[in-house]
Amino acid sequence: MQPSDIEDAAMFLLHLRTQRGQVRGLPGELMPKTIAHAYDIQDATHRFAGWPIGVLKVGCTSEVAQQFLGIPHPIGGRIPTEGVFESGSTVPKDFLASEPLLECEIAMRVGTDGSVDAVAPAIELVNARYSDTSQVSGIGLIADNSVGCGAVLGAPIAIGDAGDLNDLAMTLRDGNAEIASGNTQSLTGGPQASVDWTLAHEASRGRPVAPGTWIITGTCTGLTPTSWGGTYTADFGAVGAVSFTLGL
Repeated sequence: MQPSDIEDAAMFLLHLRTQRGQVRGLPGELMPKTIAHAYDIQDATHRFAGWPIGVLKVGCTSEVAQQFLGIPHPIGGRIPTEGVFESGSTVPKDFLASEPLLECEIAMRVGTDGSVDAVAPAIELVNARYSDTSQVSGIGLIADNSVGCGAVLGAPIAIGDAGDLNDLAMTLRDGNAEIASGNTQSLTGGPQASVDWTLAHEASRGRPVAPGTWIITGTCTGLTPTSWGGTYTADFGAVGAVSFTLGL
């Protein structure tokens, strides 16, 4: 892709995001053909928007996801500060283009020496610029911020109090009804591997990760549909719980 094509694709996606719009896919001339160009588009979108970054995200962290997307490693994105919500928040309907999909994830905070010093329960809000992500290539998803839109974070605890993060079960409820469950065992290499990948990826893009940065490390419960007005709670046992309500 030419630099002008990358900029045009970034502006196209940024316009959709600011207008809460969705399309079937990028126009052919704006669709990246390589992972490198997809990240160039993602970076240009953030550069044009000027968003302060609230959370780094990792996706494609299981063998199943990697086989489905045809990408043999994780993918990354950056969630703006305006898309990071505290547990108990109501996420406004006009923040989203459609009902989001939910992913239950472990959030990990980078300490002063680059190691993880705290963890928190998290729910990622997946809301792509594409109306049907199953019809878009993995490379196309990367261009759209790896479909990262928002995240709800629970209360942090010290890493030493978190127990075995490589075998942590969680459940997701809609009101009182359980709608999904999972375990961190679904993450290839566990949550720490997602952190390590993110640190290396961000460094490769010329953005060393600052102390205090939160990283959400990949879904343990797949993708779960939602409905406007629903209240969703993810319970991570010893790590705690996180909840939010979708606005009407």
